[in-house]
Amino acid sequence: MSGMDLGTILLNAQSQDLNVRNLAEQQLAHWEAQSLPQFMIGLANELAGEGHNESSRQLAGLHLKNLLSARDANTAAEKKRRWYTVVDVNSRLQIKAACLNALKSPALGAAHTGAQVVAKIGAIELQGKQWPELLGHLLKNMTAVEVVDGDLLKTATLETLGYMCEELEDESVDQLETNQILTAIVDGMREDRIDAVRVAAAQALLNSLIFTRHNFDNEAERTMIMQVVCSATKSLNERLRVTAFESLARVASLYYEKLPQYIEALFTLTLTAIQQDKEEQVSMMAIEFWSTLCEEEMEIIEENEDSRTSQGPRRECAQYVHAAAAHVVPVLLQSTLVKQDENADEDAWNISAAGAICLGLVAQTVGDALVADVLAFVEANILHAEWRRREASIMAFGQILEGPKPETLAGPVQTAMPVLVHALNDEHVLVKDTTAWTLARICELHAQRIPQGYLQPLIERLSGALHDSSRVAAQACFAIHNLAQAFEHAPKHGETNALSPFFHPLLTQLLAATERGDWQDHNLRGQAYEAVNMLIQNHAPDTRPIVVQVLQVVLQRLHATFSMAIVSQDDKDERDQLQSLLCSVVQVITRGIDKDIMPFCDHTMTLLFKVLNNQNAVASEEAFMAIGAVASTIDREFEKYMVDFFPLLVKGLRNYAEWQVCSAAVGTTGDICRALEIQLLPYCDEIVRCLLENLQNPALNRQVKPAVLSCFGDIALAISGNFVKYLPSALQMLEQAARTKVSGDDDELIEYMTALREGILEAYIGVVQG
Repeated sequence: MSGMDLGTILLNAQSQDLNVRNLAEQQLAHWEAQSLPQFMIGLANELAGEGHNESSRQLAGLHLKNLLSARDANTAAEKKRRWYTVVDVNSRLQIKAACLNALKSPALGAAHTGAQVVAKIGAIELQGKQWPELLGHLLKNMTAVEVVDGDLLKTATLETLGYMCEELEDESVDQLETNQILTAIVDGMREDRIDAVRVAAAQALLNSLIFTRHNFDNEAERTMIMQVVCSATKSLNERLRVTAFESLARVASLYYEKLPQYIEALFTLTLTAIQQDKEEQVSMMAIEFWSTLCEEEMEIIEENEDSRTSQGPRRECAQYVHAAAAHVVPVLLQSTLVKQDENADEDAWNISAAGAICLGLVAQTVGDALVADVLAFVEANILHAEWRRREASIMAFGQILEGPKPETLAGPVQTAMPVLVHALNDEHVLVKDTTAWTLARICELHAQRIPQGYLQPLIERLSGALHDSSRVAAQACFAIHNLAQAFEHAPKHGETNALSPFFHPLLTQLLAATERGDWQDHNLRGQAYEAVNMLIQNHAPDTRPIVVQVLQVVLQRLHATFSMAIVSQDDKDERDQLQSLLCSVVQVITRGIDKDIMPFCDHTMTLLFKVLNNQNAVASEEAFMAIGAVASTIDREFEKYMVDFFPLLVKGLRNYAEWQVCSAAVGTTGDICRALEIQLLPYCDEIVRCLLENLQNPALNRQVKPAVLSCFGDIALAISGNFVKYLPSALQMLEQAARTKVSGDDDELIEYMTALREGILEAYIGVVQG
């Protein structure tokens, strides 16, 4: 392939003409499959070719990078293997040399793309202890004087280090390599360097901090790094200031114990930036420093509480947040919360959002210590003529509801209720939105503090808010959900509870909200159905007839989904999501009304089977759980549905690609075991075969496997001595699973192992008892 041919084809692969694009993509795929080493050399040479089209150079670099990387871990591992086994040593040398030359390009785009490719190759090879000369080459770039544009080379080199450090794992870089990287970075952050170089160096430092434990243990080196970063926070360049403050937040997380000698300076730098920096992104990153400190200190406190029972080592909490709260809290209140952007999306990350989150974290860290300051701000502003101050005061109150002792907030919550209920009718949408959110927090955390006399006006105003803008309505749904959840363990007075008088109108309003024209905005439909589910889950006996009526409405709606016109992917997605939500309501109602489900079982099962036959993962998961609920409720009466259901169950158990569906099918199998008992026997051969295949299939997500193991116990309990024929295979799988070991402190892996062991124990218990 010639450079001209390759460059043209890369450009054609971006063509608006579908035929031209398809032909180009086919050619690129052919070269990848048939002559990968030569193809990669061609891409590297195109990237490094100074006479070539700049767009084609960048496309060549990006294509080369994509040949080496993937988001999926298995695909990434395969591409790494291919780099070492399909691409020979000489070809790899040519590719690396060309990419290193691209760093010297005066064309900014080519140099930047070259940095990405060199970083990707470097991350692969350094982890394999290959390419030992790479770091030396990059260091040489930092001192090169013969290059025409030395600053551009330094920038590209530092970008390379930054990208590479972002991908490297801690143990893959030794101390000598770390020192080399730091030397180049600190040189790039010198105040006499141009901004582009300093910004690239700052980003590289941010990404390399995880490797610098040894350097932070050395006071002189640590102080040098901190001085360089602190100096960068005062730069006139916004990007440099942002990255410098982000680095300080990272230091607070990684090296908390090294902060004492710097904390006073960091206190001054961050609070000054929050209050005075004209660029919001800088202020937000300065806020992030305090948010990170809060998270770190909460973690230390929690670890120390755990160590009291385990007698483990204790970390010292310096209580920086507690010491600074009297200064930090007023700054957050006056300099961040009142800077709302009324045109921003609900989930937009801006200075008021960052300040609010930080205030909440401070509350969780210091507890009662900030209550007085925040309440003074609330009292001064909650009735203010300026909407920003009203909203800020309500947001502040909502953020401190978690952290301080409940008894400390009992009086303030009771006092605030009338004002908050009234604020649901505020003229400004953001005030109403924040008010509904704050009421939801009160219902979640302090429901018992709501004055009895305010339950009715609260529910009436929340019901009214369901007709407000979708943003406010969604928050009202959240509040109703939390209020209903608060009745989960509430004492029932005979056949009723305090929600019963409002039960029917609330459900009516919520079901209406699910069919609003703007149901897609702010997940209004999903929030409304979740509130419906929680109300039904905690309904009192005297409202049972209403729940049965709702079941009929939901079944009608589910039936109607099969007549929806599907002319686009959006239409299909809408139907799938709606079916999922409706199936979830069916499940909750079925578990809640017990034998009252019997007259509706045939119609319910027919609809759920139709959902499963549609083969959409989102709804199938919920449909399986709803079927499990029916089985659990009607017990042996479920046997009449098995002929039609069993093929769908087997298909679900073998749905390895959509593992959540497979997991739901496994859970439903357990429900059926408990419902049918010995009646399950005719179906056991195929079920056990599916379960064994699941355990042996490496492509199936591991999260399913603990439930699969537990399911053997359910089958053994159901069919008693008839399980003997499956015993050898089952015990072999249980023994193999029991030998599974993990190393390291990965929380997700530890959680998985705990679930796996529980599944093994449940299986053995079932086998022994069965």
